[in-house]
Amino acid sequence: MMRKARAERKTKEVEVSVSIDLDGGDYEVGTGIPFFNHMLETFAKHAGIGLKLKARGDIEVDEHHTIEDVAIALGEAIKTALGDKKGIARFGDAILPMDDAVAMCGVDVSGRGYFNFEGSVGDVKGMKAENFVHFFDTLCRNAGINVYLQLKGMNAHHTMEAAFKAFAKAFSEAIEIRGEDVRSTKGVL
Repeated sequence: MMRKARAERKTKEVEVSVSIDLDGGDYEVGTGIPFFNHMLETFAKHAGIGLKLKARGDIEVDEHHTIEDVAIALGEAIKTALGDKKGIARFGDAILPMDDAVAMCGVDVSGRGYFNFEGSVGDVKGMKAENFVHFFDTLCRNAGINVYLQLKGMNAHHTMEAAFKAFAKAFSEAIEIRGEDVRSTKGVL
């Protein structure tokens, strides 16, 4: 089973290309936003996936368009790489502490995209709190996954990083191959 995919997105504001391998590989990320690069690299590392992602956007305006379009393209690549979802565990969860912060995340690779967020996070250089939430919401809708994320902490860098790591661990568990059937009484996801 090949669980690889590519996605591209080009608008007047942003150009994104993504290659993903859900079964592992190297990662290389370049978005023009150093903190966002760090978060995407953290996701790839802790999810155990291969990820090549390049984005060029109008970051002189702000980071919103680039973060949004990366989420769209990454979500599309994940959805394509998952294919019919046969054999995947479907569900995953993680509790991840990082210094003063803790993130709790549950993932359901259901085919339906929904993001539920509880907690608060502050802005960091290159990534406003609102764009952090928007990234996950957009990613979930485009990947067709449900994610519940709860955050607590004082340091914005730590809370965001804990969130990406918890999501990575839960996602990794949810996409793990554990058989041949589809984990749904409906027969499809």
